[in-house]
Amino acid sequence: MKRKLSFILGCLLLLFVVFFPQIRLGTVTALFLRDILDEKTVHEPDHGALAWVTPVPVAERVQISTGDEQIPADLYRVPDGKRRAAILLTHGIIEAGKDDPRLIRFARSLARSGFVVLVPELKGMKSFRILFSDVDDIVASFLYLASRKEIVDESKMGLLGFSYGAGPTFMAAGHPSLRHQVKFLVSFGGYYDPINVIRFITTGHYEYRDEKGFLKPEPYGKWVFFMNNVDYVQNERDRRLLREIFTKEEEKKKNEIFPLVSRLTPAGRKLYELLTNEDPRRVDDLMQSVDPRVREYLEKLSLAPVLPSIGAYLLIGHGSTDPLIPYTESLRLADAVQDQSRVHVAILKLFTHVDPARKSFSPKEFLTVYLPSMVKFYYLIYDLLSQQR
Repeated sequence: MKRKLSFILGCLLLLFVVFFPQIRLGTVTALFLRDILDEKTVHEPDHGALAWVTPVPVAERVQISTGDEQIPADLYRVPDGKRRAAILLTHGIIEAGKDDPRLIRFARSLARSGFVVLVPELKGMKSFRILFSDVDDIVASFLYLASRKEIVDESKMGLLGFSYGAGPTFMAAGHPSLRHQVKFLVSFGGYYDPINVIRFITTGHYEYRDEKGFLKPEPYGKWVFFMNNVDYVQNERDRRLLREIFTKEEEKKKNEIFPLVSRLTPAGRKLYELLTNEDPRRVDDLMQSVDPRVREYLEKLSLAPVLPSIGAYLLIGHGSTDPLIPYTESLRLADAVQDQSRVHVAILKLFTHVDPARKSFSPKEFLTVYLPSMVKFYYLIYDLLSQQR
């Protein structure tokens, strides 16, 4: 009898030892998820659920050399002397940049979960623009992270980009000096083709495969588009007038706009028409009439030419009610990858843009909407955290 009991206990112990990493990862994922969805942890990231079972990370301020300039960045890690998997986070178009409280919370949670996390400051994104110099800064930051061999396992490195920041992040991942080092690549709320985004932020319409719908356009989305494109307008007077027009739009001074529009060149007027157009069928024709430099810039932002040079495992998440970038862009992004075995895509009804949706659910919605999305989100985070293996 004692032998049987010893055998059974031995088998249970063996099972626990074999499956302990999965049990721990599943637990950490659940606690990570709880913290992300808890608004209280935004300003108190070290008082969340993860703090119950993980050590406190340290934050190191670093300066990354790139030519004659320095990129400010924050490095988060658990100071245990181990070499760990590493991830570089790129913030989206946001004034606070790397110091945004939500990004800090996310970085600290990743560090608690076992990653070394680097968050560089990107000048373009912080000034509400997508600049190609940001791609160079992401590349330089990633190479710096790889150089920290005393704390980083170079075979387990990845990139994560939020919102419009996913574009430069993917471009950096396809860069010749990085493409063979990037093991995994994450996009949350990102885009595939900027023309589709323009159609959405101006008209509210989105469509891809069997997915189609309408969401009321968010004025902030138009502002981001304008800030990204007005500098590429060749005519100096048009640039000045367009900035003034958009200021009047923001102030809702409609009666002062028409005299300004009448002074625009034909190309400048087309850009204004593009911003105020509400018919999704007109977008392609209007795009052909705007300033050629604007069109060229938008073509360079497309991720279609970049994807063939990326061999990393892709994790793609998007909120189904995102008012700035339609979730169909993430579906396009996923479908454009030839090898579907290295793509994990999750469309979530828990999120608007890159923030959790703040709404209450009825009992029926909890079962049919909230719970299925929670399962998808859990699996996405589990898959992300498992990239440390």
